[in-house]
Amino acid sequence: MHYKTGDIVLIKFPFTNLKKAKKRPVLIIKNENSLGDFVCLQITSKEKNDVQIKIDSFDLAEGDLKLTSFVKYDKCFTLNANVVDKKLSSVNEDFLNEIKMLFCERVF
Repeated sequence: MHYKTGDIVLIKFPFTNLKKAKKRPVLIIKNENSLGDFVCLQITSKEKNDVQIKIDSFDLAEGDLKLTSFVKYDKCFTLNANVVDKKLSSVNEDFLNEIKMLFCERVF
């Protein structure tokens, strides 16, 4: 399967020490390239800081999320499609544009 910008996929997400991992959803913000790599943002169910935005069912173009969730836009990750467990859903264009704007404002 080829993953694209706006897809929410379930992956085995590595901790920063790379010694442990936890299954969690991520939002893809840059299409998968020819090597299977894509850029993504972490999604969490814990509301805890000012660098995240709530994602609701009306933000989704397809599928659903089981819990109230928040996209963390303070850092991005490059992962490979081989670590994807499955596609969960995808966000609509409005939400995608908003998260890109927030990410760019935060990083640049």
